[in-house]
Amino acid sequence: MEDIKKVPIEEEIKSAYIDYAMSVIAGRAIPDVRDGLKPVQRRILFAMYELGLLPNKPYKKSARVVGETLGKFHPHGDTSVYDALVRMAQDFTMRYPLIDGQGNFGSIDGDPQAAMRYTEARLTKLAVEMLEDIDKNTVDMVPNFDSSLEEPTVLPSKFPNLICNGTSGIAVGLATSIPPHNFTEVAEALKYLAQFPDATVEELCQFIKGPDFPTGGIITNSHEEIIDIYKTARGSITIKGKARIEKLPGNRQRIVIYEIPYQVNKVELIKRIAELVRTGKEKGISDLRDESDRTGIRIVIELKRDTDPEKVLKKLYKSTPLEKSFPVNFTVLVDKQPKVLSLKEILQEFIKHRLEVITRRTLFDLEKAENRLHIVEGLIVALENADKVIDIVRSSKDTSQARELLTTRYHLTETQANAILDMRLARFTALETTKLKEEKKELEAQIENYKKILSTEEEKIKVFIQEMDEMLSKYSDERKTTIAVEKELTFKEYFMFAIMSSGKVYNHKVDENTDKSEILQKIINDISLNSVEGEKIVSIQEVESSKPVAFFTKEGKADWSLVIDLPKGEGKLKIDSEIVGTIYQGEGEENRVFLITKKGIIKRMFDEDIFYKSHKHTVMPLNEGDELAVAIADQNPSYIGIYTKNADLLLFERNEVRVTGDKAKGVEGIDLDPNDEVAGSFLIDGHNYILIATSKGYMKLVEKSEFPIKKRGQKGLMAVKLNKDDYVVSMIPVDIGEDVLVQTKHGKLLKIKVDPSIIPIGKRTSTGENKFNFEADSIVKVLKLPKFQEIGNDS
Repeated sequence: MEDIKKVPIEEEIKSAYIDYAMSVIAGRAIPDVRDGLKPVQRRILFAMYELGLLPNKPYKKSARVVGETLGKFHPHGDTSVYDALVRMAQDFTMRYPLIDGQGNFGSIDGDPQAAMRYTEARLTKLAVEMLEDIDKNTVDMVPNFDSSLEEPTVLPSKFPNLICNGTSGIAVGLATSIPPHNFTEVAEALKYLAQFPDATVEELCQFIKGPDFPTGGIITNSHEEIIDIYKTARGSITIKGKARIEKLPGNRQRIVIYEIPYQVNKVELIKRIAELVRTGKEKGISDLRDESDRTGIRIVIELKRDTDPEKVLKKLYKSTPLEKSFPVNFTVLVDKQPKVLSLKEILQEFIKHRLEVITRRTLFDLEKAENRLHIVEGLIVALENADKVIDIVRSSKDTSQARELLTTRYHLTETQANAILDMRLARFTALETTKLKEEKKELEAQIENYKKILSTEEEKIKVFIQEMDEMLSKYSDERKTTIAVEKELTFKEYFMFAIMSSGKVYNHKVDENTDKSEILQKIINDISLNSVEGEKIVSIQEVESSKPVAFFTKEGKADWSLVIDLPKGEGKLKIDSEIVGTIYQGEGEENRVFLITKKGIIKRMFDEDIFYKSHKHTVMPLNEGDELAVAIADQNPSYIGIYTKNADLLLFERNEVRVTGDKAKGVEGIDLDPNDEVAGSFLIDGHNYILIATSKGYMKLVEKSEFPIKKRGQKGLMAVKLNKDDYVVSMIPVDIGEDVLVQTKHGKLLKIKVDPSIIPIGKRTSTGENKFNFEADSIVKVLKLPKFQEIGNDS
């Protein structure tokens, strides 16, 4: 009883509560500024790394991971560990998931994850980047809860996880809420700040445009508001879902929501919309459907006839979670103490951490290299005096005597002598000596490089920037969340895409910061790398996301999709037949399309008979043995040209073909010679030349005036003199200075400028000039590359 101390209860409660509060702050709710992880997350990742659950290894049960984490590092409830593991695997929660999950890990609808005995997990490549070099004494290790093992106080974290993935947590008297950001932007800002430490937040915001949420959406804060949030470390980001208004036949429209705000439960959003209808607060909605699937969000809101869709959308933004605020509070742990940091300070702390990791790693590598060099030098001495060394070993009564003789006679250290004694006899060869001398040179170069890195802070910063560049080359990606310049109700997005005859799609988003020529070149490169024999480019276009685009097959059928619903990156349409033409709504400003078959039948129809109809419906009934050859958008004013494989070209007034419905068969467009067929068609107005290309590589420019306007159904005029076994593949109306793309049978793509010095001007009866001299290849298609429009203008 002598050890009992009397303490006022208010002091004891105060002391205990402070201890509890600091424990929650430092050990549970607030992340470390260096790796952006809370202790439970760090322990899960480290336990998985120790288990060898790398991206190239098989998955293991989540229960195994949870058990490993609990038993070795985190003596708390299994539910908290599994919940943290699940969150790091959810791509709708984490901008860059750190765990690759297999099984049911929950959904954006709020569905719970499956029990840990059912799901499996392994680390993602980014998680491995965060753990890289942990075995090189780069971070401090501390005893675990029972002092039987060691765990890291922080991860080396080559990936800036805190700012890229964000975090949220509620401690005692403190809270943190950091939104996720785009890694590409953050990496560029880090590189800039490393080179210019005095950079302002305004300068950093040239790179970091704003938060980038995994669920997309639109941020409506102004640039000045975002800068102020980054300076003060507090504020609110307003984010709203993306919606588009689609026109339907019969003067009806619908709203399609295809991205929702971060942390909004999709099912709850739909319930709130339904509640508006049920209570009579919104009377313009006739139907509400959730058509979301694994490819993305799609909430369809059908409107009653003559309902104003913008008025309905305004109410949805105002009265449902389709628009919400995300609180920002940059509270983090710095040296185990909670601090509120600005964006610049967070980035500076990350750079400081990485420079320390680079220093410690380099010291580790330097020591290892120096130790190895020391041994190699000893081995070289032994091999250069091989006979004497062998005699010493053979004449010694034991290992100790041999070691002592070697160290004395050749001035070796005990370590070098031990290495010589451990060496196998097979290594006493001339080749082994050469190998060791080469290794010595490599080690000396490495040591020199390590010392150079350690010599100055500037050298370490160079290594940091080099590492960021390597990370960018592997993990760079585009923004998912759009920063709205103007607070528009619906947001216009643009995509540039190529459609192949096989149904392949190469599709990339275009925004105001994108160099369109770079996107076009990327598409061309993708096609060149992935195209197969027999595949042709049908079209390359830049179109606004809400517009529908139609695909016509050789059987005379049409399918359609909204541009926003096309596969992103590289993908495939659900069309099995060969595609011969595409048009998008509004192309050519006439809302009409021409269809021409191989046997010369032509048809003109309204695009309303194509879009928003059933998929794969017949738009042109074909005669037996006939196929649809081409589909082109109508334009005014213009003449239509139909050209054949045997080099005939007929120009006539487009209004000679009247508009008919989708049941009509069409009328005769051109009178074909026997064994000839239509190769393609075009509309011409204001162009001065027609570019003509044949399969064997002959090309020329012919003045438009050489082809008089004739009547529909007549024979065409010879456009080029063909050699034996040659045929026309393309005729295109062009002007000097435009670019065309030549596609060959074996997948080569050649961009050519329309220039008389490159493509000669010739008479229509001439052969043209062979530009390629193919031996085993041939031209299959020539198409004009798109002229880019400014974003914000209608297509």
